[in-house]
Amino acid sequence: MPSIYYNRNFKSQHFYHLVNRGAYKKAIYKNNPDYQIFLEILSYYLLYPRTKYFSYQKLVNKFEVRNLEKEHTVHLVAYCLMPNHFHLLLKQLPSATTKTNISNLMRRTMVTYAMYFQTKYKHEGAIFQGRYKNVVVDSSEQLLYLSKYIHLNPQKLTSNLIDYPHSSYPAYIKQVKSPKWLHPEYVLKLETNYKQFIMTHTKDEQLQKIKTITLD
Repeated sequence: MPSIYYNRNFKSQHFYHLVNRGAYKKAIYKNNPDYQIFLEILSYYLLYPRTKYFSYQKLVNKFEVRNLEKEHTVHLVAYCLMPNHFHLLLKQLPSATTKTNISNLMRRTMVTYAMYFQTKYKHEGAIFQGRYKNVVVDSSEQLLYLSKYIHLNPQKLTSNLIDYPHSSYPAYIKQVKSPKWLHPEYVLKLETNYKQFIMTHTKDEQLQKIKTITLD
């Protein structure tokens, strides 16, 4: 049985499922630009963990932007952004330090997005319900079924998962080009026909276990 960690001692070469909700289960994304901004912030800190996002936005010289130093310390394996919560599947790499690890990535992403949301909507108070929950992945099978659980999240919002734009699923089945900051290869090497895997209902008990752990 996977363990839920409330500390932030993420270990090198381990995969983690991270979840957080809006305060009082309220929406954290109100329209498409909100989803896009959150993903832009997250992807930015995945590539440039030592530079502030808003500082980057002020760089108007393309030469300066191109020469920002990229670092590979955390890999985003899968994601799904829902109206009032998000799911991220992350892997911490050996090169991660206290300034470039998963804890730092999440802190900077959530703080930056909260600043954006509060400014845009003149919102006072917390955006997120508090500390995100993280679950360590114990096996390859769990990694595979966790990706399925994440990608099935929008089922009640769309009749076709391919059409849901705020998920890594379209990139997994090559409906869109996979961005450089997304790393589906960890999962796809475990399942050659991923689309069929998503649509079949074998071993649904695995999904229920993941749901129980995540929402506990």
